[in-house]
Formats: sequence, structure tokens, C-alpha cells
Amino acid sequence: LICCGITKTSFSQQDPNSSVWFMSRGLLNPAAVATEVEDISFFTNFRYSYFTIDAAPMRTNGFVAEFKVPDKSERDNNFGIGINAYNDQVGDSKYTTNSISIPVSYTLELDFRNKLSIGVSPGFFQQSFDPQNQTWENMWNGNSFDPSISNNENFRNSYSTLDFGTGIFYELNIRNKSKYYAGLSFKHLTAQKIDFSFSGNKLYPLMTIHAGADIITKKRNMRISPQLIYYKSGPNNSFVIGTTAETLIDEGSRITTLRKSKSIQYGFYYRVNDAIVSTIGFNISGFKAGLAFDATVSNFNESNKSIGAVEVYLKYAFMKKSSKGSKKKKKT
Repeated sequence: LICCGITKTSFSQQDPNSSVWFMSRGLLNPAAVATEVEDISFFTNFRYSYFTIDAAPMRTNGFVAEFKVPDKSERDNNFGIGINAYNDQVGDSKYTTNSISIPVSYTLELDFRNKLSIGVSPGFFQQSFDPQNQTWENMWNGNSFDPSISNNENFRNSYSTLDFGTGIFYELNIRNKSKYYAGLSFKHLTAQKIDFSFSGNKLYPLMTIHAGADIITKKRNMRISPQLIYYKSGPNNSFVIGTTAETLIDEGSRITTLRKSKSIQYGFYYRVNDAIVSTIGFNISGFKAGLAFDATVSNFNESNKSIGAVEVYLKYAFMKKSSKGSKKKKKT
């Protein structure tokens, strides 16, 4: 999370955080929308943070849908279009952020192994808070804070504005089917004002650098996926690095759908100067579900009892029948 608190009439920038960002490329980079093998995918997550601290829990809900649209060229080029939405709320002030955007990308097959994508993401951004749960200096009656006394503060409790982002994404495919990829994206390029008051500051642009790989190991039933991500928003930054391993339990049948492929995924990540993240999940023929837990290792663990966040996710991805057939023809 990249944010600050609310004090007097100074308000914060609040951007979403996920410990399973690698499960959905479109979650953080518009250029990476619909760049995976599947033609259609749906991803949703629920994250609950700081719930061991009184009046400070943070809830985050996210949803990403991605659709691949071939451009009918001889190469494997395609457009990607998606929906990216999130809602989060934090603290006793119920400081809430709502965002919805429509990322659009174009992927160019440079050659058999290399692909390059660019994307843009126009959207809508809204923030609000509940002043009824706040106390102010002039509400002190000598013995306690009196909610019936007006706070006399000149601000509004919500605002909305347009948002815009862009990005670039690169993918390298190796003959053994391993993949390496990296991307760069920017959000809040419109530098919209945190418009609760006339003196509100502007949102910092959010820069995200991410990279990862899907590596096929010598063991046929095992692959590993190292990942890293770096966020920077004004003076704030965050860096996470780690890896996920996937073990194939059942390869499934290529002839009938009665026997589906099954695998389990487990990983460990380190968010520098903040937390150790552990993840576990399963994959049954394109349907994925899992859990992540953030264990705080910074000095903040004295306040939250080392319990940073719990996050659950669901994802379903599949290929259209027409795409399966066309890809088989290209391989032959």
C-alpha cells in the first residue's frame, strides 16, 4: 500500500496492493492485458489488512477481465481489451477509493520468440470518507469530543475525476516452452487533484516495474516462476521479490475433458523492509484459487502482531475453440 493518513484537512494518496499480482498481468499493466496463452480470463481477489489494529483495517476488492482479439494478420498479433476495477476502504474514517478502467493493448509478434506490447488505460477514479467518525479540535467541550458541534472545516467528503495510464510489455519464449517477461507502466498521468478541499495536492504518478518467468525444469512435473515488482509513487516506494513453484499432480487427458489437469502452487516472497509473503493455491484445468498471507517483519509488527494481511483469489482462463484449432495449424 502506498498511502498516508488523514490529518486535519490534509488527505492522502491511496493505491491498491496485492500479494498475488503475478496471477493477473492486467492487474498492474495495461500493455500486459490478454498477453497470456488463454483468450479470455477473469480474476478477482479480496484482501484484508491491518485487522489486528483497532479502527484501522483495510479491505480491498479487485476484478480484472481480459479478452484477446486477433487482428487476422499472418503473424500472431492481437489486440487486448479488459476491465480493471477495484474498491478499497481503510480506517475508522472509511476512507474509500473506487476505480474502474478499460485497458486496451496491442501485441506485436516480432519473431517466433519475441513479442512486444503497448497499452493505454483510460478510467474513472473516485475517493470519499465519512467525516462523522472523525473528531476535530474545535469539537472538544472541555471534557470530551462532542459530535453535535460542527467541525467548521471547509472540505467535501468525496470527489471523482478521470484517470489515465499507459505501459509497455515484452515477452521472450524459449523452445522448451519457458517464458521470460518484463513490463513498465504508469498510472495517474493526468495528475488529478485530491479534491477534498481547495488546497488539495495532486496525485503522484504511480510507476510500476515488473518482471517474471515461467521456467520449465528438468523434472517434467515441476516449473518455477520467479517474480519481482517495484512501485514508486512520489517519495514512497515498494520492492517485492520471490518465486512460486508449481507441481503437476495429474497431466489430464488431451482426448477427453473428463480427466482434467491438476496442479498445486506454493511460493514465498519478500517485501523489502516490510513483510514475508507465503502463497498456496491450486489449478484445475484453467480454474485457479489460492491464499496469500503477509507476515510483518518490520518494527510495525509490534502493533499488528506480525499479521499484515490475508488475501484470497480466484481466476478462470480459457481458450476459444476456434483459437485452439488455428494454433494447432500454425504449429504444423
